[in-house]
Amino acid sequence: MNDACLKSLFCGVAVTVMAAAAVKAEEAPANTARQLEEVVVTATRVETNLQKTPIAATAFSEQALKERNITSLLDVSEYVPDLSIGSRSGTSTANGVVAIRGMGVDASASSAAVGIYVDEVYLPANVGNLLGLFDVNRIEVLRGPQGTLFGRNTIAGAIQYITNPPDHHFGGYLDFTGGNQSRTDIQGALNLPLGDTLAVRISGAATNHGGYVHDLLTNTERGADRTRDARLRVRWIPTDRLTIDLKGEYVRERTNGRAVEVSAVNPLSEFVGLAQLFGETRPLTSAYISPAPYTNVGFNAPDYFRFDYSEGQVVLSYRLTDDINLKSISAYSFTRSVLAQDFDNTPLSILAGNLREHLGLFTQEVQVSRQSSSDRLRWTAGGYFYDSRDRQLQDIALGLGPFGSPYGYQATDITSWALYGQASYDLTSRLSATAGVRYSSERNSSFLVGSTPPVRKTFTNTSPYAGLNYNLTSDVMFYVKASEGFRAGGVVPNGALPGNGLAFAPETAWTYEAGARLQFLDRRLRVNPTVFFTDWKNIQFNTLIPTPTTVVAATQNAGNAHIKGFELESQFAATDRLTLTGSFSYLDGHYTHVGNLTRTEFPFGFLASLPNPVTGQVLPGSVVVLPNITLDTPLQRAPSFKYTVGARYSYPLRAGSKLEIGLDYAWTDKQSSAVTIADSVELPSYGLLNARLQYDAPGGHWSLAAYATNLTDKYYLVGGVDFAKGYTAGTRELDIGRPREVGVELSARF
Repeated sequence: MNDACLKSLFCGVAVTVMAAAAVKAEEAPANTARQLEEVVVTATRVETNLQKTPIAATAFSEQALKERNITSLLDVSEYVPDLSIGSRSGTSTANGVVAIRGMGVDASASSAAVGIYVDEVYLPANVGNLLGLFDVNRIEVLRGPQGTLFGRNTIAGAIQYITNPPDHHFGGYLDFTGGNQSRTDIQGALNLPLGDTLAVRISGAATNHGGYVHDLLTNTERGADRTRDARLRVRWIPTDRLTIDLKGEYVRERTNGRAVEVSAVNPLSEFVGLAQLFGETRPLTSAYISPAPYTNVGFNAPDYFRFDYSEGQVVLSYRLTDDINLKSISAYSFTRSVLAQDFDNTPLSILAGNLREHLGLFTQEVQVSRQSSSDRLRWTAGGYFYDSRDRQLQDIALGLGPFGSPYGYQATDITSWALYGQASYDLTSRLSATAGVRYSSERNSSFLVGSTPPVRKTFTNTSPYAGLNYNLTSDVMFYVKASEGFRAGGVVPNGALPGNGLAFAPETAWTYEAGARLQFLDRRLRVNPTVFFTDWKNIQFNTLIPTPTTVVAATQNAGNAHIKGFELESQFAATDRLTLTGSFSYLDGHYTHVGNLTRTEFPFGFLASLPNPVTGQVLPGSVVVLPNITLDTPLQRAPSFKYTVGARYSYPLRAGSKLEIGLDYAWTDKQSSAVTIADSVELPSYGLLNARLQYDAPGGHWSLAAYATNLTDKYYLVGGVDFAKGYTAGTRELDIGRPREVGVELSARF
């Protein structure tokens, strides 16, 4: 569909829905206030009321996701305090960077600072992690370290993606979405009860999003994405105590290149000089800067992303007694991806590469919990095993030279295990204390395939948790807590580094948090404030390390930082028809110590830094060594302010049908795209306005909606990397967010 057709269709749906309102057959009910619905989360690994849970958490139900036009984890970040999700440096949105409270830096050789769990199973890959949402029950974002209740320790927080399980009612749904930017999505699910004890749920999705950055060289729209998802869930309840859940899932994603612009060039950069040594005679000039928004002069090398993910899962839940439950979670996943990139983002042959990665992961978690409303003591204990095999085959091409691997093919095997436990005890009817501890042991074995013996390092940690909760009334709860998070160190295998590898140390973070969960006006008003302070040590991040012949990206430790902040989330049922929502966060983070890390610039060009072949003389001043991180360098993905405001209005029509109107505005302050000065781009502040107009038929059997995202057509950035600061590929890359999109959605329920 073209934009003109979509705008006409959008207006047509709006007129149709308004006409239905005009001919309603009965008067609307009295405009009285109502209570807010209870929000149920599994942040503590059991179902609890969010207002009774001492965790800084944000939850979105399936309906809430649809109301806000949220279709992927990238969209979720706009609505959560202190959550920032964007593109990983140089890869656009093929690889996502997820940060919570300023923690989540680009450290490709280490585990994620923010763990993503799909149905309680850890998602291992840094590629393809901006998951699309389909047949989802809810999304939960947990801020702060999550170790004493979760299998895989995460230092900054966790995102839980929970899909719909099978139940014993026949039914399903089918959704179709069409919009501009060549968007055509179809998804659906079928729930089949097979007797009294067995049920099956089959779901799938096919999504197609067109590109939106015009490549002038190839006359294509870069940023197009095509994804296919299939999921099978089986639930068998052979006895009243035993539940067996099986799940199989497959995801296939294909893109046609990164949606990027070039905003600056540096013809004196290192790889520009190297390209000249390898046959590229054309100079890098300002002619290769993007001439207009949403354009790129073009890529001359392959640029695309291919991602395949498959996973099998078995969950056994056995009720040992009325209060004690035993759960086993077993899963195996395999990820295969190819990321081809034209690193210089121009028609020149400066630097290109492709990274092929195969990652297999087996996880096993066993958990025992006791939850009793009639007893003062509640506890959870568990054990976790993690075993991954990662193989990365990276080839690059300099100038007109052939593709090859100057670094060697990297392999990393990680085996870890952990024991964790947490218990809460009611000291009085209002006051309870919680304590927990986690012991982690992780062995990292890294090597270059076929050329070097493994370098093995083992990292251990004991992380405690302590907290107090006080219920002033049934609607007012206060809590304080302190917890430590841990992220293991590792080794970066690379043939260009001394010893074919470089080690980095573990990082730790102590977080101190206080919050309140407040409800007023007969539970029509909900206000949840939180304050926190984090002491973060040995921060891991990616840095560029110059060698005699090239430059290597490697994970290292930056130093230490202090982060403090304030978060507020609220909901207000102003009337029986009108609901208002809002959130706000303030973040103040700064380094307290940084290491002696440097970057190199070539003011006379990289070739000038090479000795004259006749005289051996090097041009004076041809190499300048500068700090790559200072105490004043901003933390990556740490906007100082974020806020959202939203309104939903429901208007009843005849025979139980209704009209719903929703508006949401989300504003994010400026932030840094990367850690180091060498490659960081400042991402300007921006605000996005989304709208939705939906008609629900009587009985809720079908609905028709018109939607708009980025309604004001705001130009904004989701990431970027500066390859124009001396010894990289010579251009500054900007990763562009999607422009305005409008369309319609038809949903059927049965």
